[in-house]
Amino acid sequence: MKTQFLIILLFLTVFFGCQIDGNEVAPEDFQIINQGNVILDLSDIYYYDFSSQIIYLKETNRLNGDFDKLQGSQIVVNGTEIYPLKIHELYLSIMPTGAHIRRLLDNFGDFAFRISYANDPNQVGTKDPRYDPRIISVLKKNNKYRAGLSIETESMTRQGNTIKLRIKLRNNDIQSYYHFDPKKMGEGLFHYFTNGLVFFDPQKMEYQQSNIQPEEPQSLHFWTLDWMSVIKGKESKVFEFVYPFENVPTGEKLNFSFNFPSLELSISNGSDLDQNSGRIWLGSLVIQQTKRF
Repeated sequence: MKTQFLIILLFLTVFFGCQIDGNEVAPEDFQIINQGNVILDLSDIYYYDFSSQIIYLKETNRLNGDFDKLQGSQIVVNGTEIYPLKIHELYLSIMPTGAHIRRLLDNFGDFAFRISYANDPNQVGTKDPRYDPRIISVLKKNNKYRAGLSIETESMTRQGNTIKLRIKLRNNDIQSYYHFDPKKMGEGLFHYFTNGLVFFDPQKMEYQQSNIQPEEPQSLHFWTLDWMSVIKGKESKVFEFVYPFENVPTGEKLNFSFNFPSLELSISNGSDLDQNSGRIWLGSLVIQQTKRF
């Protein structure tokens, strides 16, 4: 009888200990909950790419393209709220803070959405909750975690007012990805999708962009695999860029940033992502570096 009582007690503890507002939460589970309702859980998610903070959804999912359901929701792991989530309307004059989804910029068709983050200047030292180890742990255990792509600076040199930048692109997953190839696109078309290398000029107190002229594609939604190359699992590639500027100050500490773009503004159908030799990677990779010449 004692053994039977302990078994029943254990069952009740697990059952009632894994509920939020009447909605059952499986142990080690990842959910997005709004007012007690489960908006998304692991059964709806294809995978979560941490290099871009994009959550890819299965073809059939609870959200069904209605991103308004995410307004005022909470990210929950194993019954514990990790952080709140909101939608930021682009017409608002205030800057978003905390974890948010920027309307139109962070939703991709009905197959994916990105969670952006901005520090609240009134809360110094706040950590980005999107990288909470509890989230990563549960995603890895359920094979929903992807590390995606990353970039780093190989070298940055100056000759006059021209800066030569070498960057390394790395695939941190086993999955092969298609990525923009600057050599195939040409510098003009590549820089339609990115400002490339930018730095803050402390003398003029403004940001300086290079003199490269962007080249517009046929339309915003036009794209082709001819622009892309495949980076295999765990592979690294090095790209070199040459940026002519109006003036690069000497002896000043300059804060540089470089953005490596993707097709995220052009693809509207999730079925287009899977190609013969890999999957098209969406996102935006940024390097920030301080340099004095």
